[in-house]
Amino acid sequence: MHIGALHISAVNLQEVEQKVLDVAVNIICDEKGKDYLIVDDNPGSEILVLNADSAEGSKILNNASENQVKIVFSSSTQSGKNIITMPTPVRVIALKNVLIKIAEQLYAYIISKKGHLKAVKKPTVLPEAQKIENIFQQLLQIKLANKCSLISSTGLPNIYIDGVNGRFITEKNTDDIEKYLNLDFNSVELKEISSEQLNEYSKNMPVAALNGILWRCALACSNGKLLPGHSENTPVKLTSWPNFSRQGFKPDYFKLAAIMAKHYISLMELNRQTQIPFKEIADFYNAAFAVDIIETVTDKSKLEKTATIKSSQNKSILKKLAQRLGIS
Repeated sequence: MHIGALHISAVNLQEVEQKVLDVAVNIICDEKGKDYLIVDDNPGSEILVLNADSAEGSKILNNASENQVKIVFSSSTQSGKNIITMPTPVRVIALKNVLIKIAEQLYAYIISKKGHLKAVKKPTVLPEAQKIENIFQQLLQIKLANKCSLISSTGLPNIYIDGVNGRFITEKNTDDIEKYLNLDFNSVELKEISSEQLNEYSKNMPVAALNGILWRCALACSNGKLLPGHSENTPVKLTSWPNFSRQGFKPDYFKLAAIMAKHYISLMELNRQTQIPFKEIADFYNAAFAVDIIETVTDKSKLEKTATIKSSQNKSILKKLAQRLGIS
């Protein structure tokens, strides 16, 4: 069910700044739909964009509603409730990214209040009857169950998994996970422990973010196979950009992320469009799912947006900007 567009009021902007705002909104609406954001003079708009470097702009900012999100173009940092300062001159891409983050948060808030839409949900991870095959699947299961566990194997350092707080703890070095990657998983022992026991057993031990370890393990252990319970035919989408500074980066992952961040798409269609080997796609998908940046949706109307990327959509952002600014 449609919940209405978010409105943006633009006040006291210079001509170039107004054009930057218009282009940023147009690009967002190309990706999200024409009614995603609307720039108008609505005094009750959810978002206010203004230049506060003049006396008039400063006065408008001081009188603005506390409940409005205020994007302030200024050479100095502005403080106050719901104020985001962007240093001048403002760039289109920077403004686009800020607007997307604000809009996503506002839409999520509206949906949570009105309860109009079917919930976006993640696919099931591992069916209960499915045998866990490797350390990656075991760590992921612990995380999603919000449990704490001790993992051990003869001759190897113990590792402690805090699925509640997203921590990976080991006796000596967090790189000890490497010793478990290619191990016969039948030789690994798992013991569920309480948070209190975990804290007691792991005092003064090295700690790493569990998501970083999961990303690393997913790429090392997936071997081109999707997680059990996941399908290559289900349209999915990235909810945020991956942290590519983690180990296991491949250049093709940039291409996959760019497409998956734009709209819902099945992994089979992704393979067809990009010609990237499915093994790499499956490994990347598993890693992205493990760090909570994959979603799927049950609402059929949204699935209709999983369009094939047309040649016109392959234009670079710079080319789009040039056309809209009349300099192409």
